Amino acid sequence: MEKLLFKNARLVLPNSVMENASLLVADGKIADFGAKDISAEGAKVIDLDGDWLTPGLIETHVHGGGGADFMDGTEEAFFTVAKHHSEHGVTSMLATTLAGETSETENALKIFCDVKDRVKSCNMLGVHLEGPYFSMAQKGAQDPKYIKDPDRQELDLFLSYGCVKRVSIAPELNGAMETGRYLSDKGVIVSAAHTDASFDTVEEASKNGYTLMTHLYSAMSGVHIADCKRHAGAIEAGLCIDDLFVETICDGVHLPDGILRLIYKCKGRDKIILTSDASRGAGLPENTVIKLGSLTKGQDVLIKNGVANRMDMKAFAGSVAAGDRLLRTELNAVGIPMWEVMGMMTANPAKLLGIDDRKGKIAVGYDADLAVFSKDVYSKMTVVNGEIVYEVNR
Repeated sequence: MEKLLFKNARLVLPNSVMENASLLVADGKIADFGAKDISAEGAKVIDLDGDWLTPGLIETHVHGGGGADFMDGTEEAFFTVAKHHSEHGVTSMLATTLAGETSETENALKIFCDVKDRVKSCNMLGVHLEGPYFSMAQKGAQDPKYIKDPDRQELDLFLSYGCVKRVSIAPELNGAMETGRYLSDKGVIVSAAHTDASFDTVEEASKNGYTLMTHLYSAMSGVHIADCKRHAGAIEAGLCIDDLFVETICDGVHLPDGILRLIYKCKGRDKIILTSDASRGAGLPENTVIKLGSLTKGQDVLIKNGVANRMDMKAFAGSVAAGDRLLRTELNAVGIPMWEVMGMMTANPAKLLGIDDRKGKIAVGYDADLAVFSKDVYSKMTVVNGEIVYEVNR
């Protein structure tokens, strides 16, 4: 494996930026770094000329990209999605399904297991089941004919493949608390999602295995009036409960700047995870009609104004963004340092996923999953396990 020696980098560390830094990659690991001259015989020297060098981005919620979706039922789809997002600085991801037929989800799990070690452009960490255990009132763009209460027998079938790392569930459903405890005991991340739950129900869920809020504000109850009184919803619970991570679709469309600033003020730097929730439309042009879900059974949605929309234009249907766009959005909206924003797509998801002992920051001995961004934060190079998998013409 070729050694890589980066020089003249703006190196993003957990709490600072190191200017004019060098970093050495050897045997797929970070071997050395610092504001010093590092030499390594036989290494490929890469002069970054002041560009950002960061940990590789970890995407916890992505359905597709480059015209493909994980529900397509083909190996090619997995390679296509991984390649597209790696071109935007993503080095690790959870392949995400949506509400569909049991056989479709099972097929996606089978394919994941078959290809995960062969996909080299991105680390395929596991599968996120986003559905079908959701509130009908908060289904969003999920197909209503598949929405239902948690099904233990079906879940055990999905779990039997050994690759399910996260399940999103509306915690107010029948059996949702028991399911949260069951999955959490098995080491699966349980996330509140597409939920019409009250504040109190989410608070109870946080004591029954739920550790994350899936795309906060999107398809989720908020404060409302009943019997002349105001009642807090799932959104307010996510903002208030300190132990909960919150996921934000930071594409600049789903959430306005003011909401992003509010989330940061409530949750701080360590509990926010930026995600794309990208559909197959990521990377496709405006006014393209695509399928949300599989090509054969998915719903038509329209890419317009930088986002995927239901055909009636009454709701969003996933984003068409990818990693570097999320970083730029958060930086511009919230006005916080680069290292804090980077943590929201590196250290924080690594901690949630339990891989923060080897991924998510610049440290000697950590996996050499790295991203290079231009000074205005556009992707220029991606390194996965010490191998360059994407590079713009320099």
